[in-house]
Amino acid sequence: MAIYRHVHVEFWKDPKVLEELTPEDKLFFIYLLTNPNTTQIGVYKITKKQIAFELGFSIESVNVLMDRFINNYGLIKYNNDTREICLKNWGKYNLNKLGKPMLDCVRSELKNVDDKSLLEFIKPSISKDEIVSLFDEAIYLDKVNDKDNHKYNDRYTLSTQNKKEKENKKENKNIGEKSNGSDIKTTREFKHTVLYEEENEYIYKKPSEEQLRYAREL
Repeated sequence: MAIYRHVHVEFWKDPKVLEELTPEDKLFFIYLLTNPNTTQIGVYKITKKQIAFELGFSIESVNVLMDRFINNYGLIKYNNDTREICLKNWGKYNLNKLGKPMLDCVRSELKNVDDKSLLEFIKPSISKDEIVSLFDEAIYLDKVNDKDNHKYNDRYTLSTQNKKEKENKKENKNIGEKSNGSDIKTTREFKHTVLYEEENEYIYKKPSEEQLRYAREL
């Protein structure tokens, strides 16, 4: 990351700056162009709390400024999830030189961007084809990786579902086997008990003394 940033003098001649931006807007815009979080490619991470603290604004004021620059002026984009911001015309003044150090820096910083869709916002302002190619490559690789991740997630989800179905079938089968075994055991025990009782009815019993005496008298 460079220790300085280019702000062209034409910034103050731009009709949008002259006619539309309030003094607060101009300070906010200059801050976005020159704060310590800026990178060579114009996409960098920064929180709204940090902006508010360094400019002396409230969080509410920063939210209003963000909304104005995004929806009214169309000069920036901000990803609330990744906390990344990008500036539309960054490439016009900061990506207009070539050379191995510059290309290596751009290539390295592109890898650190989480939301690659933000690169599409800056790309039209870049005049050097070599740098545009690096942006295109980063965007393309991100789409390929995202597509592969979706395929992997789909395969993983399907595999998990199939595994669960097999486990459920196996569990149901085991439950059925246990249930059948229990029924058989109960039936056998029941039959055994019935037979035992029936056999007891026909077991020979020795007559008592009284019965024998009665028999002799006859």
